[in-house]
Amino acid sequence: MLEGFQEITDKDFYEKVMASETPSVVVFTSPDNPQNGTVLDLFRRYLTEYAGKINFFYMDVTKNTSFEDFGLFNFPAILYFRDTMELERHDFIPSEDMVDHAIKRLLRIA
Repeated sequence: MLEGFQEITDKDFYEKVMASETPSVVVFTSPDNPQNGTVLDLFRRYLTEYAGKINFFYMDVTKNTSFEDFGLFNFPAILYFRDTMELERHDFIPSEDMVDHAIKRLLRIA
C-alpha cells in the first residue's frame, strides 16, 4: 500500500514499534485513501536516507483497531515513536517542514 513501508498489525505493533530500540514512523490509513500518495511523497527521501535508523510502518485501519488506542479519527494519521513513547503526531497531511522536524526529533538531531 505504501511502497517502502512495512505493514504492521495489532498483533505485532507492541513488539515492532513500542518495544523496539529503533525509532518508528507509523502511518495509519486505509488502502483506498486518496492521500496515501501524498504521504508517500513526503517520506520518500527519508525512506532512503534513514533506512536502518528508523522503521517505517503502515497499519491498515480497515483490518486493525490499534488506532483506537491512540484516539485517531482522521486518516491518514502519522505517529512517531521512540523509547516506547509517542513523540509526535500528525492527524492531517503535514508540511515538509513538519515531517523534517519530527524525523530530526526522532533521531535526536533537532
